[in-house]
Amino acid sequence: MNVAATEVAAVRFTVHAPVPLHPPDHPENVAPEEGAAVSVTAVPLAKLAAQVCPQLIPAGLLVTVPGPVT
Repeated sequence: MNVAATEVAAVRFTVHAPVPLHPPDHPENVAPEEGAAVSVTAVPLAKLAAQVCPQLIPAGLLVTVPGPVT
């Protein structure tokens, strides 16, 4: 009968790398001072349109190539 004696250590040591330095905390948010908001929208009294009729496209400029299959 072959017998081998084995020694086992009951204590283990774990070594961690050093903790990296963290940046400093951010400063607190500071609310701006109170103020009055003003919104102004300018509306013209009359519409000065350069083109009031529907736009016309000359015939033959919008051609689908190849033609649709029926």
